Parts: sequence; C-alpha cells; structure tokens
Amino acid sequence: MEKDSIIGAVQNEKNREGVMKGYFGSMVAILATTMNAATAEDLFLPDAGLDAELSGFSVVPEVLTATRLKQPRSEVPGSMTVITAENIDQWGVRTLPELFRFVPGMFVKHGDQDSIAYHASNPNLMRRMQVLIDGRSVYRAGIASVVWEDIPVALEDIQRIEVFRGPNASSYGANAFMAVINIVTFHPADTLGTRAFARSGDQGVRDYEVSHSAELGEWFYRATVSRKHDDGFDGNERLGQSTVQPGDNLHDGSRDSFISLNATTQFSDQSRLLVEAAYKDGKQRLRQNFGEDEIAPVDENQSGFVMGQWQYDFSATHTTQLRAYWQKEKRLTEFRKCAPAVVLSPLLSQLYREDPYWANVIGRFDLPEELFVPIATGTANPADVESRLEEDLGRDYDISQSDLDQVQAIFAEAGFDVDNLSGTTCGNYDLDFDEQRIDVEFQDTVQWNDVLRTVAGVNFRRDEVTSETYFNGTVSNDLMRVFANAEIRPLDKLIFNLGGMYEDEDKNSAVFSPRAAANFLIAPQHSLRLVYSTAVRSPDLLEQEPDYSLQITDLTENYLGLTEGSLYATQTGAYGDLDHERITSWELGYYGRLPAYNLEMDIKVYRDHLYQLISDPINLNTPDVSSDTEMNLSGVDWQFTWQPSQIHSLWYSGAYIDADMKLGDVSSLSAREVRNLVRVETRLSSEFSHNLSWNFELGSWSFTQSYFWHRSYDSYGDQKLNPYRRYEAHLQKRWKLTNVELETSAFLHHLIDDEPIAYNTNRIEEKYLGYLHVGVRF
Repeated sequence: MEKDSIIGAVQNEKNREGVMKGYFGSMVAILATTMNAATAEDLFLPDAGLDAELSGFSVVPEVLTATRLKQPRSEVPGSMTVITAENIDQWGVRTLPELFRFVPGMFVKHGDQDSIAYHASNPNLMRRMQVLIDGRSVYRAGIASVVWEDIPVALEDIQRIEVFRGPNASSYGANAFMAVINIVTFHPADTLGTRAFARSGDQGVRDYEVSHSAELGEWFYRATVSRKHDDGFDGNERLGQSTVQPGDNLHDGSRDSFISLNATTQFSDQSRLLVEAAYKDGKQRLRQNFGEDEIAPVDENQSGFVMGQWQYDFSATHTTQLRAYWQKEKRLTEFRKCAPAVVLSPLLSQLYREDPYWANVIGRFDLPEELFVPIATGTANPADVESRLEEDLGRDYDISQSDLDQVQAIFAEAGFDVDNLSGTTCGNYDLDFDEQRIDVEFQDTVQWNDVLRTVAGVNFRRDEVTSETYFNGTVSNDLMRVFANAEIRPLDKLIFNLGGMYEDEDKNSAVFSPRAAANFLIAPQHSLRLVYSTAVRSPDLLEQEPDYSLQITDLTENYLGLTEGSLYATQTGAYGDLDHERITSWELGYYGRLPAYNLEMDIKVYRDHLYQLISDPINLNTPDVSSDTEMNLSGVDWQFTWQPSQIHSLWYSGAYIDADMKLGDVSSLSAREVRNLVRVETRLSSEFSHNLSWNFELGSWSFTQSYFWHRSYDSYGDQKLNPYRRYEAHLQKRWKLTNVELETSAFLHHLIDDEPIAYNTNRIEEKYLGYLHVGVRF
C-alpha cells in the first residue's frame, strides 16, 4: 500500500472514531450526571437498600439449554448468553435475527434470506446452528438451513432466548454444531389481556400485530396474528445499484403473515399439557440479475406446525416429558430466464455426464473464438486446445480427440453457426419443494441424590421432501437418537458434566457426540470451567441424494426446435457419500456475578478444529462437491452486563477471532474459484467485534443507544480493514390510563460505513433509517 493510501486509511479510521465518540459522549455525560444525582438507595452498593424489584440480581440465574438440566449460570458446562423480554423491548428491533447482533461472536447477514453465523461460516445457508422454539427444531433437513422469515413467533411473545455458544450435539444432536439458539415463549397466563400495535418506517416497513391471551375453563391460551412488510436493501446509487424510484429496487423485499396459538392446561399438580400450532404465509423477492424478457422470481411459501408436550412429575426429583410435533413447508418459486440455446442441447448434456468441466467450457461460452473453426472443421489438436484453455481459464484439462469430436457434433447441430449457438431462448422453470417432519421425543429427568442428576431420552424423526427439481420425486430420512447427560458433584466446589448422543439415520453413518466439562466454584456465583466437546453436522438430503435438474418449458424459438427441454448441467448422486462435518472444541471460561454492584460477566477462551467441511456451493454450477475443508478457529468471547443504578443498564459484548483455512483437493478448480472458496467460510465473520448498548429508564420513558463495530469484516486473505459500524437509538414512552396502556416509540439506525455486509449489494443508500411504533394493551 502506498504511503498516501495508508495515511488516508488511518485518517478515515480517526474520523470514524470521532463519530463514535460523538454518539457516546452524550451517553457518558447523562450517565455521570444521573449517577451523581442518585441517592444511596439508587446505587447498587453492598450496603445500599436494594429495591424489591431489583433485588433478584442476588439470585443466580438458571438456564436449561446447556444440558437439558436446569442449572445456575455458574455451573453450566459452556458459554451462555441470555436475552430477556426486557432486552428485546429496550433494543426495539423488529426481527429475530437483529437480536443476535448483541451476542458475542455472532454475525448477521440480511437480504432475501437472513443468515446468522457464530464465529465464522458460509453466509449463503445457515446450516451449522440448531434453532429451537419451545423445544421444536426449525432446522430444515432437506436443504440444510434455518429460514428466519418462516418462524411464526412474535418478539413480544418471547420470554427469553438462551444462546449456547459452542458445540452441543451431546444434548441436541447433529447440527447443534457451533451453537444452539433456544427461544422460550411466555406462558399464556403471563400475558393475559390484549395487545395491538402498528409500525411504519423507511424501506417500506409496515408491521401490524394483534395478540389476545385469556383463560377458558381449565385452559390458558394466547392467539397472535402478525403481518410484516419491508423492501430490503436499496443498494448504493454511486455504485449504480439503485435508482431514484421508490420501492424495492434490488428485489429483495419480503411480505410475511402468520397466526399462532399457544394453549396449556394442568390436569393435576403433577400433570400438564402444552399445545402449540401456527400457520404462516409469505413472499420473499429473490435478488437476481434479470433482463427485459425475464421475470424476477418470488419465493412463495406456506408453512405450519402442530406440537403437543405432556409433562408428568412423579416427585420433586423425578420428571418425565413426552413431546411430539408435525410440521410442513411448501415453497413455490417460478423463474422465467433467458440463455443461449446451446445449454438445452441433448448432446451437450451427454458430454456433461462424461466430462462436466469440458462441457462447461461450451455451455458457458468460455471457448476462445479462434478455436471455434478448428474444432468445427476437425483440424484442432487436443494438446493445443488443452494448453490454450489452461492458459485462459486457469484450470487443468484433459482433452482427448473424442472430446473434440463430441463438440464438433454440437456445432454441427447448430449448422456450424455461432449465432445459432449463442442465440437466446427464454423459458420457465421452478425450484418448488414440499418438506415435512414428524418428531417424537421422550425425556426422563432424575435427581438421584445430592451428588448425581441425570437426564436421558430417545428421539425419532422422519424428514421427507418432495421436489421434481431437486430430487425428481420424494426422498426421506429416518433418524433415531439416544442421549444422556449427567451432572456429578463429588465436592461442593467441583462439578462434572458428562454427556453424549448416539444417532443412527438412513442417509448418513451412525455417530456419537460426547462432551466432558468440569466447573470449579470459586464462590457460588463465580466459577472456572474447562470444556471438551465434539459435534457433527449431517449432510442434508440434497448433499447426499441429489437428482437435481432444471426442466425448462414454454421455450421461445431456438435452433434446436424445442418447446421444452432440460438444462445440460445436472446432479444425479454425483456428490455421493459425503462425510459428516466435524468439530472438536476446547474451552476455558470464567463466569462471575457481583450482586452488590449488579455486574455479571462471562469470558471464554477457545480453540475449535473444524474438518470435513462441505464448503462447495450446492448448485448446478458445481460439478464436484467434497467434504475436505479444514478450519481452525481460536480467540476470545466476552460479555458484561452492568446496572450501576436503578435507571441505567449497560450491555457490552465482543469477540476476537483468528481463523485459519485449509482447503482440500483443489486440482479441478480455477485460481478464481480457489480464492472464492477460501473466503466463503469466513465471509460472515470479523476479526474484532464490539457490541455496546446503554439503557436509560426514567418513569414512563425509556431510551436505549446501541453501537456495533466490526473490524476486518469479511477480510480473510486480504489486507483491507473492512469496517462495519452501526448506531441504533430507541426512544419509548408509555401512558397508563384506566385499564389501558398506550405505548409509542421511535427507532433510528445509522450506518456509519459504506462497506456492505457479506455481499456487494447488501447496502442501503440512505444512511439514516427509522420507524415509528404505536401500540395499546388492555
């Protein structure tokens, strides 16, 4: 980098730091002023008289997600972040993924489909994290991913979110690979009454929600109806990505509606039943480059589920639980695209089955023009063609005379006319699929004595997917699981957690995922922990049994005389027998809680070895997919929460991540493809990240400021800083009237940097965006 460039980069960094200081200078001033004005009763000092509402800070909070056993935070075998309903209300975000920006080491990508990664991962599909809603997995097994837009839960219905930051296959099986997000909703008895709100703002934000909770006989129930609308990103005008026209210029907006029901009853002091159901309907506009005769695709989706959970308490120390659910999803995505007619040639399809890379040279028009005539006339020399292709495309080829003869036949089919080969034809195709799941799980929890507690269970799951495009019909997978976790307390200050899960399924080999952890209690609310764990991610049905092809209909005129046909590139089980993705993780952590100062902290030092990763994109542009990428991740996560007075609270989290990639066999890849593959696993990651939020409460007013700073974002393999900085502010006011509470709020976010998130089109032209919220409760 030249000297002037370096000076310029440093100056930009200083300017950005000035912006940050400007935002938070006022925060510090207000904090200092209000704390100085506070009385002794307002301060959380050891001898201060604690307000009854706040004295709960002296109680160690308990979590369930880590081992399926309810445990104090100081005894959990791993790192946890807990997001409460109060946090959600203070931050003022409108979607689930936005909440996870506050979690140390987590990164969020928005677009036509949101994605979340912990430490580092491919942003295209969220497939290395388990997500549970009241115990129900929303992880899709057919095409591995979590589609956040399809989750029918209102933020206002969430009681808490427990995020286990680390592998947890010993409790939740394959796909609890790098983290587990467990979303727990309120009991209907805790939300009695009616609420309604409307939200409107920039980027086409239009949200509406109504919820009603009541008691009906022996039942408590809650019904929620929600609709959300936004236009996504609008691009960056100076980069030619947007226009002055209003609306969804990048075609990545969404329209989502759902209705959900939560009902529970208690048959006796020992027995209770929970029933949940929901139906969701939505449309996501898919960002594509489309021309004048093409139709931009819209992903229409309908999904629903029914779940029942019965719990029986034999005694205070013995509980059993049975959960069963059925869920179904249907997606309809139709395209009208145009392409050179040669891509529909049956002869090119035959060539692709024999040598996909050579076929792609023809199908993608990568053949140098000067080679066309020699190949068409049969005078080309295989060695000369091979040498020229390797020079131009940076890939090794093995061209034979037979290969040249087959291409000559393709040219002859077009009358040896280049215009025929490249002549455009347009047609329709779809990426439709139906997916459903049946899941039944039995769990038994016992406290045997003061030394030993256990939880054990069995689980059966069937996943079934129907798609003519992806599978040429219907495929299914049956999965059986057996799991157990034990908490052993040989000494008052020493706790061991041992657990594991064995899984056997149709499409993948059987696996066992263990975990061993030791927690040393320095004091009841202070502990050191050492954790060893392993986990796997099972290849999904598309990775293991693809029968992937595009059938094009309603074709316009073409030299082949076709009205319908098949794209030459297909995938018919060519991936085959991919191994499980695997991770081995070591963690050394500290958890501490100081009730006298209302301070809580969690620090984690880790080293993760990920191997057998499937980094190649699963699409028709990828002839070969392998599970041979390795990645080493090491670093530090930290999180601090502090309530210095009754009217102030602070949340600070962050992470340092050192990522090292090692690719497997790249002999069939071009230099450009190798570079892209190196970046793909770290595109949604940052070397340094800081997340700071301050809340100020005064009577019926609440004001929250949040600041996010990611340094070296998506910069693996280059020297750019790639900063991502974002400021958010949320102002609330509530009015309590007779039997009615009115609430209003304003939310503002400011993007400080021009750098996109993961992809170049993930930009917003307007740096200041906001929305207004008006609601009522009664």
